[in-house]
Amino acid sequence: MSNPDHGEPTTPEEPTTGWAPEPFLPEWNFFAAAAGPELRERIIDDIRALADFLEEHPRLPISPYTSVDVSYFPRTESDQVALAEVAEAGARMGRIPAWERDHYLVEHTQGAGRYRVVAIPARVRARYRSWLTYTGHVRPD
Repeated sequence: MSNPDHGEPTTPEEPTTGWAPEPFLPEWNFFAAAAGPELRERIIDDIRALADFLEEHPRLPISPYTSVDVSYFPRTESDQVALAEVAEAGARMGRIPAWERDHYLVEHTQGAGRYRVVAIPARVRARYRSWLTYTGHVRPD
């Protein structure tokens, strides 16, 4: 399926904007928690090496439900900064961020592979930490 306005491939799961805006807040240092260039290169090399290994060992089973996820979570106490990082990643990918339950995210999928940038608001993280305090401590009679 292609977008007649822009000639870009699109899928319902990955709408493209056809528009590349300026960074949301250019004065901010986006992606401060991202891996540096050397670590990023090593991670990408590791992913390729894993694919090569599996290709070289065709008798090893792979589940039909296999997926490969690469995720980036903004590490900041500011919801505004975290949401802005998702928006900036969306602009760089030409994708529209969206809310998925309590998470704000943007993603690119390629077959069984997926790259996503996910912001989890502070209220959601606090609710999860609160829930963890009960785990294993409250048991029904």
